[in-house]
Amino acid sequence: MKKFASILLAGLMALSLFAGCSSEVTSTDDGSSAAQASSSGAESQAESNGSSEDAYAGLSGTLTLNGSTSMTAVCNALGEAFMAKYGGVTVEKANTGSGSAVTAVNDGTALIGDLSRKVKADEDPDEKFTKVTIALDGIAIAVNPENSVDALTSEQIEKIFAGEITNWSEVGGDDVAITVIGREEGSGTRDGFESIFGFGEDKKCAYAAEVQETGIVVSKVASDPSAIGYVSLASVNDEIKAVSVDGVEATEENVSNGTYVVQRPFVQIYTKGTDSELVKAWFDFLKSDEGQQIIADQKLVTVDIDENTENQ
Repeated sequence: MKKFASILLAGLMALSLFAGCSSEVTSTDDGSSAAQASSSGAESQAESNGSSEDAYAGLSGTLTLNGSTSMTAVCNALGEAFMAKYGGVTVEKANTGSGSAVTAVNDGTALIGDLSRKVKADEDPDEKFTKVTIALDGIAIAVNPENSVDALTSEQIEKIFAGEITNWSEVGGDDVAITVIGREEGSGTRDGFESIFGFGEDKKCAYAAEVQETGIVVSKVASDPSAIGYVSLASVNDEIKAVSVDGVEATEENVSNGTYVVQRPFVQIYTKGTDSELVKAWFDFLKSDEGQQIIADQKLVTVDIDENTENQ
């Protein structure tokens, strides 16, 4: 029997035991338990009929992923199903932010890096990584459900985060000072949001707080009627409210058709030319009907993975 374990936030551990065989995905915030990427064991590729099920029969080892916290839920869901399919495999997901993904693959502590944004040119100057967009995700502009504001324009959002609009009454809400919550430097969500709204070296966001996790943004906005933040669309729940942007609601459909412009890719990278059967099997699984359904179930927009693979 395999156990499913997930270590969240400040190293808390929750164990869930299921009848029969279950799956185990270990998820950490600091990468400390992400074992050295290992593809040892029976990573033999069967020669029978070329189908994905037969091609990786006997697959075993540890598949390590590291990077974006926004991608934790989808990686864990995919990891559970992947381990259920291949009983000899363990998947470990470390959550140290998109900025750590390249370093983790470079230094060998992860076979796959997770970025909730595109890979920057200076992160891969020698084009040593294969970059795979596995899904598209909307970035929701989140407010407290008690906030009467349901819609903002792009200009209003930019001015709120720049500190030029400081009271909700300026955008049709109550006479309450706005509390701006953001993510830490290196966050893919922050990078995506700031790029979309024109922030950079010459123009900074005026954050009241910068936090390390998507879940912390959710909890802060949920507990503070004056707060505003940005989170993965997949992280929106009943505790927060996603406002419409320029009259367009934040939905998977509107991300897919391009009318909701506050969006970014979910990207996974690995060393080009890898001989790891674990990596090959993982991406074949993501392309399968089962993998695509799991991605869609996480409120993400599926893409043609073959057409969204660069530098193979």
